[in-house]
Amino acid sequence: MNKFFNPSSIAVIGVSQKPTNLARNIVKNLTTFDFGGIVYTVGKSGGVYSGRKIYKSVLDIPDEVELAVILTPADTVPGILEECGKKGIRHAIIESAGFNEFGEEGKARTRLLMEVAAKYGIRFVGPNCIGLMNLKNGLMLPFLIFQDNFVRGNVSIVSQSGGVAITLLNVMAAEGIGVSKIASIGNKLNVDENDMIEYLIQDPDTDIIVVYLESISDGRRLMELGRSSPKPILIHKANIGRLSSSVAASHTAALGSDDNVVNAALGQVGIARFYDRQTLVNYLKVLPLPKIRGNRLGILSRSGGHAILAADAAETTGFELAEFGEAFLNEVQKHFRANVIKLTNPLDLGDLFDYDVYLKIIEETAKQDGVDGVIFLHVYFSAAEAEPSRVLIEKTRELSFKYNKPIIVCVTTEEEETCRLRRSLQQPVFTSPLEIVKALALVRDFDYGPRKKVEKPHVVVDEKGARSIIEGCKSEGRSPFLQEGLSIFKHYGIPVVETLCVRSEEEAVAAAEKVGWPVVMKVVSPDISHKTDVGGVELNLRDGRSVREVYKEMTRKIKTKLPSARIEGMLIQPMIGGGWEMIIGAKRDPNFGPAVLVGLGGIFVEVFRDVAMRVAPFSRDEALSMLKSLRGWQVLAGARGRMEYDIEVILDVVMRLQRLVLDIDEIKEVDINPFLVLHKGHGGMALDARIIL
Repeated sequence: MNKFFNPSSIAVIGVSQKPTNLARNIVKNLTTFDFGGIVYTVGKSGGVYSGRKIYKSVLDIPDEVELAVILTPADTVPGILEECGKKGIRHAIIESAGFNEFGEEGKARTRLLMEVAAKYGIRFVGPNCIGLMNLKNGLMLPFLIFQDNFVRGNVSIVSQSGGVAITLLNVMAAEGIGVSKIASIGNKLNVDENDMIEYLIQDPDTDIIVVYLESISDGRRLMELGRSSPKPILIHKANIGRLSSSVAASHTAALGSDDNVVNAALGQVGIARFYDRQTLVNYLKVLPLPKIRGNRLGILSRSGGHAILAADAAETTGFELAEFGEAFLNEVQKHFRANVIKLTNPLDLGDLFDYDVYLKIIEETAKQDGVDGVIFLHVYFSAAEAEPSRVLIEKTRELSFKYNKPIIVCVTTEEEETCRLRRSLQQPVFTSPLEIVKALALVRDFDYGPRKKVEKPHVVVDEKGARSIIEGCKSEGRSPFLQEGLSIFKHYGIPVVETLCVRSEEEAVAAAEKVGWPVVMKVVSPDISHKTDVGGVELNLRDGRSVREVYKEMTRKIKTKLPSARIEGMLIQPMIGGGWEMIIGAKRDPNFGPAVLVGLGGIFVEVFRDVAMRVAPFSRDEALSMLKSLRGWQVLAGARGRMEYDIEVILDVVMRLQRLVLDIDEIKEVDINPFLVLHKGHGGMALDARIIL
């Protein structure tokens, strides 16, 4: 991968003498940014451009070439890549469009391109991209002309869209955020986002990785990279409106859209997701500073109004105002000209006009053990206070690292002065108290850094017994019936309600007598997934007469609504009273693999869609965090003096269900809906099972 960003020689293919030729712009960019390597120009018409001979083929270049940049009509690209292979070039960037994004014709070109690359062992970026940039060595390969007005730094960008890459570059330039490398990967047919992220994790010139994606190539690999990365990774995953292409046969699949799985996966491994420019900027400004370690802020302000705004923002984001010590406040009081301002936190410095004193107060605030971060709200006019303000802001950076706490300045001044500060200072420049507090909250809640890989849950299961049922269903070309699903759960140690399968009214009455009144009756049919939708569930049956009547009526209604439905019989279960209904399920995501969902049943899931999801495998602690993230958590925990429900049995079922879907790849979707959890110490049981193969 290093050859893409640090080649000693480049062949730009597609150059001509025409003034409108786009490949010429690549050569011009390399000159503007002082690329130190050798640049060869190639184009079928030959000639000269910018003092360089235009070779008609890479095969005509007399020297070795490490990287080819191709910008020619799409139908010529496979042939040109073949020539690159013969020349010994093993790295290429294909900026041409017209491949798998361009109908059947483009897909045919794509197949040919992949064959050539495989034949010669060529790694390539693209096609349909604007190439790579390395601001450290002057590698600038887009076909758009750039001016060198970028700040050098340690943020690197990987973007599926060339346009978004340019937008991010411009945003960072405007904010004074330094950039290291940019990779526009386009259709990512060969080199994908994971290849780039893996390289940037090891790159000494990259401290923060920013990624824009419209699709994810390999979700499991992305998770492993996030789990192992010591560097923060920030991802904007767009294209979120598309749900799974298949019709969801279970509630879990319906609730667990592709995007919910993405959220769960990224959050589990310490990758932050952002959706807008301001959130990204907030991350990039504060991440280079020492991380805030708690919730206690010290707010200092030259303006009382701004102090109130900052205090309000702190409260809405879960921060507290630190309690300043009396000795500290007394020392501050000595510097005031008039005793007219009550000293508290926020600390109103409106009666002070001494920059040395400001700096001393900021430092003394940072020194206090009860302060986790400091905000200084600075209102000034540049004509009178520009120079001392810049010096003050620069020195706050030194203090941040001296005391290992974030110290951030919010400036309210003229727009021109703000722009000058952003261009000239390393310290982040904010113009809104709210954005500072939001930024601090983002990094406070961002738990990035290497973490241990999680193994399958260590629980005792009977995998062989469950597989025998699965194999039987597969041999008949169907998914398990409800009673088979419950049996599979039992093999995995998941408690289930007693269930008897019957095929006549008389058998139904006898089964009801056996399990005990009142009972529930449910239809068994390979053609009915959601039984309640067709009247296939009846509750609270209390005698033999009602069981017979419901058996007849249920059969009649289903035959009327679904004449082709095969009815294999009915299930009889005891009617269980009390408890709280939960939904616990899993779906096999095509990109990330098994994802497990848990939520409170009833109105919580039907109306509020109050569910939490994680990608398996995950720990028991992570399962508990799922439950605690639910809005209905307090119901389970025993809100307002009510009895607590059996949290331990829910956690155990979550762990066993994820083990089931990790063990048996044939399971596409599974629902325990409802799982009835009883009060603490009394366990719970699955009342229904839906498994889709």
